[in-house]
Amino acid sequence: MSPVPFIDDMRYNIFMKIRAPLWLFVIVIVGGIVQSGFAQTPTSQTPPPTASGQPPLASETQQTNGKKPISFSARSVQGVLAKEKQNTILTGSVKITTGSLTITADRVELSGEDYVNVACSGNVTVNDAEKGFSLVAEKLYYRRDTEIGVAQGKVAVNDTKNNTTIDAEWLRFDQQQSIFEAAVSVLVLKEDMSIRAEYAHYNRDTEEIKLHGGAVAITEDGTLKGDVISATSDWSNIQVSGEVSGTITTKEKSASQ
Repeated sequence: MSPVPFIDDMRYNIFMKIRAPLWLFVIVIVGGIVQSGFAQTPTSQTPPPTASGQPPLASETQQTNGKKPISFSARSVQGVLAKEKQNTILTGSVKITTGSLTITADRVELSGEDYVNVACSGNVTVNDAEKGFSLVAEKLYYRRDTEIGVAQGKVAVNDTKNNTTIDAEWLRFDQQQSIFEAAVSVLVLKEDMSIRAEYAHYNRDTEEIKLHGGAVAITEDGTLKGDVISATSDWSNIQVSGEVSGTITTKEKSASQ
């Protein structure tokens, strides 16, 4: 009989004994390369979960989608959250801060996506130290996305930037455009001049003002009345149009003169 089958069996057994360690060695090497590749591959960082599933608490700060954050505090809070709709009612010594604006009131309702709507009532005060103005009112509705507010009820504005005050029953302010619009029983005071009217449009950047509706300007030198009264810059030059009338104040001379 030929010894070939026996030799072939021996070669097969030897080959199997040698091949197993080689395959293990290859697997170890490949496994190490794969693990090394995974370790060097950057992994995306998942942002921490927000508290959107829980009602907001007093003194909590909200900031989403790159918008200005809003922080608030109050004695009591009632929150209602739904998909794409948020509603929170704050009562008692409420304080709201959004951007450069600080608002205080007895009651504030925050609503809309990202609390874009701010409705305030009761002893409302607004202060913007960055833009240089403050106001008090009975009610205020403010939108955080447009930075436009509407105040109602005995509104009093103090424009510290231009040393000007405005009293009215209704006022709309635009923080971005620096525009004030006042209506109903408007009184504007600047230095030694006062102007009364039913409507006023005031640009805080240029100090241009335009009043109409029974407009009356009073200074120490006299009184001017007209349908429209307008002024620019420091109000040293007043323009009156429409039915114009006025009086000039003359100073009485003393008996010795």
